[in-house]
Amino acid sequence: MFKILSRKSEFTKNTVILVIGAVIAQSIPLLLHPFLRRIYTPEDFGAMSVYLNIFGMLTIVSSLRYEATIVLPKNNNEAANILSLTFIINIIFSSLLLLIIVLFKNQVVHFINFPEKYSGYIYLLPFLCSIFGIYQCINYWLIRQKAFKASTSNKIIRRAVEGFFQSVLGFLKIPGGLFLGDFSGNVANMIAGIRQIFRNKYDIRFVSRKKIGYVFKKYIDYPKFNVLPTLLSSAATILPFLFINKIYSTEVVGYLDLSRLVLSIPLIFISSTISQVFFQQTTEKKNNSLSVKNDVRNIVYLLLAVVFIEFVVIASAGPQLFGFVFGARYAVSGAYSQILIFSFALNFIGSAFSSIFITFEKIRLNSIWQIAYFCVICSLLFFKNIGIYDFLKIYVAIEIVMHLTYCAMIYFIVNGYEKKLKSKI
Repeated sequence: MFKILSRKSEFTKNTVILVIGAVIAQSIPLLLHPFLRRIYTPEDFGAMSVYLNIFGMLTIVSSLRYEATIVLPKNNNEAANILSLTFIINIIFSSLLLLIIVLFKNQVVHFINFPEKYSGYIYLLPFLCSIFGIYQCINYWLIRQKAFKASTSNKIIRRAVEGFFQSVLGFLKIPGGLFLGDFSGNVANMIAGIRQIFRNKYDIRFVSRKKIGYVFKKYIDYPKFNVLPTLLSSAATILPFLFINKIYSTEVVGYLDLSRLVLSIPLIFISSTISQVFFQQTTEKKNNSLSVKNDVRNIVYLLLAVVFIEFVVIASAGPQLFGFVFGARYAVSGAYSQILIFSFALNFIGSAFSSIFITFEKIRLNSIWQIAYFCVICSLLFFKNIGIYDFLKIYVAIEIVMHLTYCAMIYFIVNGYEKKLKSKI
């Protein structure tokens, strides 16, 4: 553990850059939330949560998973063509989505039980998917180039613009402030990202129709074996909240949204930043037939320490903490958090190593888990006639079993790779 925390470690240097950036970027919405929670209603946040859940599921597949391969090629020429390919796919995907919404908007709103007064913002979804999807691909290019400072600055720009508009629009009582603020932040993020790739070795002269066709075929396994399972896995993380929105109320989703926001703080600050650096580093080490075992072990120790601290705080004073910071009515969010903390802890650990399936080309294995995860989550539909607390406990039990299985798969992949290395010596 101390080796990876060494000042001389490139991993540490890059991780520190990303963590500092994440802390600054995410501190903006977190510091604003006590204010925003008092000027917007729980129903506003519930509607926004449903909206962002659907958005998150769509952006998972908006590039057909080709964005994950941008880090893999040994030369920038090939990677630049993959990046260009993802731009084209994103635009086509968003255009089709816009057509569907224009034709079937009322049916979509009814199906997800989306509050009528917010239904007009559904039209923003295709544009938001395109904007965020393009930036997501750009971010993989920045990871490839180890341009972690650029990636960090983009996150700060996004959150600053988002927070500014949400606060101003909320203060002025302009309807849809949460939606418009989020959209504005993503636009700023994409503009900043486009500027960054040209400063970090992206050259349009690398790109040609023939080369785009070549990388499309070369990495076809990613859309072929990963799009549907990834979509199902993403849906599995979203469905419980959509079920709750339909079975209970949008207001309950608003309270749960705050629980998820607070419990995700370690995931945002630490796990997601570590995963970006870890992805780049393990891919590089694998290409050079070097061990990754010590890196994995040391990161696990760090993550377990963070999980322990969060668990103690939430378990001992969840309702009181939420009520004090966000207002008395949000004490219930603290009570929900005391149940959800177990599943978030395991997700926090597993998500840091999710790139292992890409690095070691175990996409099909990951796909099997994703499909199984979706099927098991769908079983929650059989528990719609129980109280919300019992529903959450069943949901968390499912999450624990599935994420423990996920962590076990990661262990066996790394262990198998290390055995192969030893056999070559």
